[in-house]
Amino acid sequence: MSVRGQVVIPKGVRRKLRLKPKDRLVVYGEEDTIIMKRIELPELKETFERIKQIGKERDRRKGRLTQKEIDEEVITVRHGH
Repeated sequence: MSVRGQVVIPKGVRRKLRLKPKDRLVVYGEEDTIIMKRIELPELKETFERIKQIGKERDRRKGRLTQKEIDEEVITVRHGH
């Protein structure tokens, strides 16, 4: 890893996975493991659209979340409860 935190993906791996410059990768880290996955912009758009649909359905069934409810949920998630 470089001083700037950059990582080189070996040429053979790039070729095998058909990675090209400007491809977007998402990086997951857990303990001593790093996983990189290529993401496609349309895939990302579809994911955000699905999240919006879930939110709209929730709002339709239970009403819109209040700022207080959002703040409480953020605190709960941050504390792992």
